[in-house]
Amino acid sequence: MDDFYAAVVQATEEAVLNALVANSDMTGRDGNRSPALPHAMVVAALKVRDAIAG
Repeated sequence: MDDFYAAVVQATEEAVLNALVANSDMTGRDGNRSPALPHAMVVAALKVRDAIAG
């Protein structure tokens, strides 16, 4: 069970990081707008915390 749990944690972490880095501005129904996170700032913050290699 420990190996399975570790795999789930790693997959979840990767999915969250992908969602933070690979995003774009969105305009939805009724003109509701959701701006993207600034890619360079997100990557820099993750590198400082050793969350990504680089």
